[in-house]
Amino acid sequence: MIEFQKLNEKDFEKINKYLLLDETRSCEKIGAALMMWRNFYGIEWSVFDETLIIKYKTDDGVAYLTPIGKNPRGAVKALSPAHFIGVCNEDVEKVVLDGATVEKDRNNFDYIYKASDLRTFSGKKLHAKKNFLNRFKKTYSYEYVADPPKEELDEFFRLIDKKQPHYDETGRAELDETIDVIDHRELFHVHTGAIRVGGKIIAACAASIVRDTMYVHIEKADREYPGSYQAIVSEFAKSFPDVEYINREDDLGEEGLRQSKLSYQPIYLLEKNKIINP
Repeated sequence: MIEFQKLNEKDFEKINKYLLLDETRSCEKIGAALMMWRNFYGIEWSVFDETLIIKYKTDDGVAYLTPIGKNPRGAVKALSPAHFIGVCNEDVEKVVLDGATVEKDRNNFDYIYKASDLRTFSGKKLHAKKNFLNRFKKTYSYEYVADPPKEELDEFFRLIDKKQPHYDETGRAELDETIDVIDHRELFHVHTGAIRVGGKIIAACAASIVRDTMYVHIEKADREYPGSYQAIVSEFAKSFPDVEYINREDDLGEEGLRQSKLSYQPIYLLEKNKIINP
């Protein structure tokens, strides 16, 4: 029987050495993302035959991510019967056993963009975004700040939470999870950036960078400043010139968020699957 333990901040480096082996560009397999939602989803972890196993609590019960390491197939067999989530297409063969059911999970697809597109918004498809950005630049005198003081970021995210309230359980939990990641940004290898207007933050981001890809965990802007979203997307991407791709994570089935992420013209959607092994 595989024994699991609750995921705590002190476990980051222990799990991250396995997570770095993954090359799917899936946001679920990024250490900071797991740490961010460890309490909300009751995330636990274990190592089986030099293979990392991550366990979630979901509305449907217990579920697992694709095991990562020396023997993912052996880990899957040891867990079965089991429910797996966030399984990328290239990982399906590692997870599927005889008699399994496989279902596409559209709400969990990741949005992948070319970093160069988000730095400049060049081209006809992103013309509207560029217009918003140019209008912002003409209207406001602003500065981009890398890794601003944590207290200043906390204050901004709390303000946005009040201005833009959430109506579901996940959204309501987001503020606490965001503050936790900001407070542990060095430990979790998280980069932060913000835009100030009149000396106060009006937009901010937090992301991880693994190899050629940036994973944006948090992205907020004050809608009272038109173009602020486009400004933080562009400035944050420009501050990491070696990044080739940007993963802006999933949309959780929220129609407004889906349309927004599609409007930035992803180069592809990273497909995910739900798999139930008997």
